[in-house]
Amino acid sequence: MKYIHRTLLLIGIGSLLWTIWAIDQEAGNYYTASQLDRPRLETHSVWKPSGLYGHGLGIIGSSMLLLLFVYSIRKRVKIFRVWGRLPTWLNYHIFLGIAGPILITFHTTFKFGGLVSISYWSMIGVMLSGFIGRYVYVKIPRRISGNELSLDEIKQRKFELLETLKKEYGLKKDHLEIIEHFSGANALQNNKIIGFFSFLFLDLFGWFRYHTLVKQIAKSLNISQNDLKKLKILIKQDIKYTRQIAFWDAAHTIFHYWHVIHRPFAYIMIIIMLIHIGVSITLGYTWIF
Repeated sequence: MKYIHRTLLLIGIGSLLWTIWAIDQEAGNYYTASQLDRPRLETHSVWKPSGLYGHGLGIIGSSMLLLLFVYSIRKRVKIFRVWGRLPTWLNYHIFLGIAGPILITFHTTFKFGGLVSISYWSMIGVMLSGFIGRYVYVKIPRRISGNELSLDEIKQRKFELLETLKKEYGLKKDHLEIIEHFSGANALQNNKIIGFFSFLFLDLFGWFRYHTLVKQIAKSLNISQNDLKKLKILIKQDIKYTRQIAFWDAAHTIFHYWHVIHRPFAYIMIIIMLIHIGVSITLGYTWIF
């Protein structure tokens, strides 16, 4: 099933990229033309928000935003918890949260105004905060099912990993201290929530130094090339565990505040979007139906 879901996501991503390319080819200079010039273009009748293609993009994009809430139902309603792994649902949730806003942006023809603009910018807020939420989510260690590991469980896994590094690869105390220092755990633990930015910085730029670190340790212990690849994986996992333990409290605190921001944006987006849809249908803009 894992490969089936990956294939479906790749098909979805490919379809989205193809759609963007097709819009660029078919719409021509419509989206780059000024608001005053667009009504004079031949493409205006089909690409305007109420046109055949423009309206269709809005309907598909809005449907994707509504489908986002299926993930919340799966996560919170007990009877649906047996329906697949939560991380898999999250991957679809993220895809819809990116594809929907892109299609709706084309539907707006990059013209933002009136009450519906509140819904649009709330949608952008949901999307951007979703990237942050995803980043924090993956920093909280989980089982394959998607359920969180306890702090004691992750400490036990780290202990077992350290024993492997010491017994099978001969790492000494000074080697482990170098790895601990590289992880930046002290900065993360001491700075609490502010340490989140340290975590982000280390993830973006720290791994440039990672391979050099591993090679230095391997050289000092005369590790063979055959064992070097496995050693890199184990040290990387140890650094990951160390950072997760240091970031444990801050991650849950950030996740709490993230929900405080993410949810209101989502509710505002949906409420105004439904009002917009209702008004459009009332005025007779029913697309091809």
